[in-house]
Amino acid sequence: MVKSLQLAHQLKDKRILLIGGGEVGLTRLYKLIPTGCKLTLVSPDLHKSIIPKFGKFIQNKDQPDYREDAKRFINPNWDSTKNEIYEYIRSDFKDEYLDLEDENDAWYIIMTCIPDHPESARIYHLCKERFGKQQLVNVADKPDLCDFYFGANLEIGDRLQILISTNGLSPRFGALVRDEIRNLFTQMGDLALEDAVVKLGELRRGIRLLAPDDKDVKYRMDWARRCTDLFGIQHCHNIDVKRLLDLFKVMFQEQNCSLQFPPRERLLSEYCSS
Repeated sequence: MVKSLQLAHQLKDKRILLIGGGEVGLTRLYKLIPTGCKLTLVSPDLHKSIIPKFGKFIQNKDQPDYREDAKRFINPNWDSTKNEIYEYIRSDFKDEYLDLEDENDAWYIIMTCIPDHPESARIYHLCKERFGKQQLVNVADKPDLCDFYFGANLEIGDRLQILISTNGLSPRFGALVRDEIRNLFTQMGDLALEDAVVKLGELRRGIRLLAPDDKDVKYRMDWARRCTDLFGIQHCHNIDVKRLLDLFKVMFQEQNCSLQFPPRERLLSEYCSS
């Protein structure tokens, strides 16, 4: 079986085209808007939750006609931090909506969420013909017309994200697996997972400064991996970053890139915050 590559895409300021503003389109918006992407939504009608949640600027009805009888609403105050749609075109999809005014712009992802499979397939093939096979396109409910799949996301705080994917076979089952994982974390008690991620990020940044050369990349990665494993999921939130950076400096400089850490019991007693 050919597997999917699961990636955490960085979409900040990238142009995204979403065709369809119904219930499925709403689920896409909940996933896309928090990424800071510059999203254009094309739909003749909108789910009742879209305007109050993501597009209050659309309430301004004094908009000139746009390309025949369509209405175009551009968010005058949009930026990537506001969790809002950038542009809304009130219309059925037209091929010319693929054209961007700035020739330096390009659609990063194009998605259709409309209850018309023949039209969705036509849009898919049109995008491939116009922009090339590398253009990322997703057609809702048609796995064979998807260059990527939306999985079930488990978010713990703002920084820790877990993706469960069934490769387009059963999104609902993926959601059930996600819920089971959430329940397991709940049963394990307060592990302060987001605090752990933040501190480990600080630690990695620190060791990059202490060992900045390209030739040291493998050692940095091996050291960080070994250190994380020793503290484990139960204790990473409590690490003392400053003390560990001092330990890294000794192991890197004085011990000639050693990976021989102190015994775990000593680590937990001397390198955790009091």
